[in-house]
Amino acid sequence: MIGVSVLSIDNKGRLAIPARHRETLLSDFGNKLVVTLESTKALLIYPEPNWRPVEEKLLRMRAGSPVLQSYQRLVLGHAEQLEMDSAGRVLLPSRLRQLVMLDKEVALVGMGNRFELWDAVKWEEQTRAALALDPAALAAELGDFTL
Repeated sequence: MIGVSVLSIDNKGRLAIPARHRETLLSDFGNKLVVTLESTKALLIYPEPNWRPVEEKLLRMRAGSPVLQSYQRLVLGHAEQLEMDSAGRVLLPSRLRQLVMLDKEVALVGMGNRFELWDAVKWEEQTRAALALDPAALAAELGDFTL
């Protein structure tokens, strides 16, 4: 699950998963997805089997920390199961769309084990900011990692 697709959310709040991702999702994971958020930037969309380890890690977090409890409530409390219909569409919960300010045009960003769903304009801003990163600062953060 890699690459960026700019898509439209229809008037009913449905997102059509692009064919290149839909085929992989269906063959490797089935038609169930989980959507949630961890910030106001984007929604996170996981194939259900990839969500389970994330959910388990969240549930194992230290229960006494108010910050961690708030984070658990945010991510787990807003998690909803989605089911792809026969046309490969998922109905995105309106409350989640509102929380991250998704309107019509969105960017579906493959992040390996999940997707991020961004407002297309915010995604473009994020991309420009990443392209403008100071190469020396980036090299320091990357350490020995190279592409």
